[in-house]
Amino acid sequence: MEPIDYLVAVWRHRFVIIVLTVLGLGTGLLVASITTPTYQAGSSVLLTPSPGVTNDELGQVGNYMNYQIHSYAELARSRVVLDPAVEDANLPYGADVLAEQVSAQVPVNTSMININVTETDPARAARVANAVAENLVTAVKDAAPEPSEDQTTLELQTVARALTPQDPVAPQVPLYMAGGAALGFFLGTLIGLARFALLRSRRTAEAAELAAGAPRQTWSAARADRAAERETEAVRS
Repeated sequence: MEPIDYLVAVWRHRFVIIVLTVLGLGTGLLVASITTPTYQAGSSVLLTPSPGVTNDELGQVGNYMNYQIHSYAELARSRVVLDPAVEDANLPYGADVLAEQVSAQVPVNTSMININVTETDPARAARVANAVAENLVTAVKDAAPEPSEDQTTLELQTVARALTPQDPVAPQVPLYMAGGAALGFFLGTLIGLARFALLRSRRTAEAAELAAGAPRQTWSAARADRAAERETEAVRS
């Protein structure tokens, strides 16, 4: 098929394409409306060195903090932190389920951990995010060795508490609608091209049959004429 053929196929089936696009748009809106909305709340904790660190110690302490901050981010999703967080937030599920709803990320070149909790209840999302942050701080303090006079210690503290989110993060209604419309447009175009190709192949086959049938009819007529001539000669003789 030539490029112009595709355009012709789309134009001839434009009403099918429009109808399926509108149906896809409506389907996307329907799916978004029946999907349970989810909310995300976040809190942040910051890792700092103990006071009195000299300039000569900053490089070494910085490397140590970079290593520890990622370890603490992993600790945020462990049962050591999540078990007490479940009790503090009075959750109807356990730490295993909560672990799937919690994420802890360290922004590049920072000593901060951003803790995000995704929940269907916005107030509970904020409550859980704060509980995880508080219990992470407690777990780090409990695991830290006793400080000595010549040893630099690290301290983890909450710097941003989670607030109750007002808007859900999912479902994203425009995205659902755009996806449904795109799917409907694709199906309509595919149907149009398939029907156009099928009709064209049928017409090509019919034209070929007509072209091949004409010589056969001419040959059959000539054969009949020769047979009639032989019969006439036989009668004369």
